[in-house]
Amino acid sequence: MHPQKKEVISLLEQKKYEEILKVSASVHKIINILISLSYDKKQYIAWRAIEAIGLVSKELAESDTETVRNIVGRLLWMIRDESGGIGWSVPETLGEIVRHNPQLCADIAPIIASFHEEKMLTAGVLWAMGRIGRINNETVGDAIPIVLPYLQSADPTLRGYAAFALGRLGAIGAVSKLEQLRSDNNAVTYYEDGELRQKTVGGFAEEALEKLGKT
Repeated sequence: MHPQKKEVISLLEQKKYEEILKVSASVHKIINILISLSYDKKQYIAWRAIEAIGLVSKELAESDTETVRNIVGRLLWMIRDESGGIGWSVPETLGEIVRHNPQLCADIAPIIASFHEEKMLTAGVLWAMGRIGRINNETVGDAIPIVLPYLQSADPTLRGYAAFALGRLGAIGAVSKLEQLRSDNNAVTYYEDGELRQKTVGGFAEEALEKLGKT
């Protein structure tokens, strides 16, 4: 393994995300390493890499917005590429970039949402919408009608992630459907505070209702 990749993995394992830009490599190389680590979302390290890209982009944007936009452009190319599964973690990654750069990248939120019909990307899109949350009325207005139908998906992960997103989007119109999910005991794996955890769909619904002030 390349020593720079080894160093990045070590920093991710220690949750020292703020140290990653200090690795002796170009920004381009560091982002490449993080993207390469983001593919296997069954592993916590992939999610930490996704989270780190968002944090790195925020730091970069303080002095170099063009590089951040270039990273976004590259990720959008990956998600549209037809050569296989290289873009499957892109919605989540873009979501972290938008979350940390809401003014610079507000225009990217609707683009992320537009990929929801791609089956391999749906969960990532819903997760990203929740992580981004409320940027402005326009992005919220675009996202809620896309997310809402997934509360009735046959896939518990999509139901849970949709509930997660709707709570953070302030979707008051979703309250009755969220209440119907309170007793849904299907377990969903999700990422929080550097770890992979489990929560029931009902737990996601309950949390969303709390955020909406309806419990």
